Amino acid sequence: MIFESWIVKLLLSAFLGSLIGLEREYHGRPAGLRTHMLVSIGAAMITISGLAIGGGNPNPGAEVSRIVAGVVTGIGFLGAGAIIRTSDFVRGLTTAACIWFVAALGVTIGLGEYLLALSSTGVALLVLILLPFLENHLADLKYRDVIILGENMEPEQLVEICSSILKKYNIGIHDIEIEIERDGNSISLLYHLRIRKLEDKLGLLNALSDAKGVIKVQWHRSR
Repeated sequence: MIFESWIVKLLLSAFLGSLIGLEREYHGRPAGLRTHMLVSIGAAMITISGLAIGGGNPNPGAEVSRIVAGVVTGIGFLGAGAIIRTSDFVRGLTTAACIWFVAALGVTIGLGEYLLALSSTGVALLVLILLPFLENHLADLKYRDVIILGENMEPEQLVEICSSILKKYNIGIHDIEIEIERDGNSISLLYHLRIRKLEDKLGLLNALSDAKGVIKVQWHRSR
């Protein structure tokens, strides 16, 4: 009976972890189906093993707390590896959160809280699938990043030229980050923008690309 219980927990961990992993796989993230399944199964396995070893413990609550703390600490390193940070932007936070979530999912299943695990997976899938649609179609205020690589010139001059173009298109500038390459051959500007409405995105990008001293323009969704 105990063996059958273990099998059910491991299979359920694999199945629910795969649902989160499929969503990440669909979006082309490095941590996809197999990673999320293995993290969920591994967390469940550790939880089951810990409970089995501490079966005679008069204070099972303390044992469970140590198991959860160990899994959360260990999974933090894997989640950190999914985050990519450059001088321009940060990517992978959602994937790191998903890895952390499936680890918690495995622990929950290992403890036998099946209903909680199923409910949490359903809510997580709604967040991952539905909220991006709402953000893209219903949000009035959008945050975007524009990375502009310019020739070696006065930073103030390049900022003035690019800022005037953005203001011409009625785009709010939240913040500007300036990075000057050590070789002195290029300047990188990172604009954090607040946008209410942008009817001619292509026109804006063309205007920035054609501006004096601009080499390259990149448009990113803020994360």
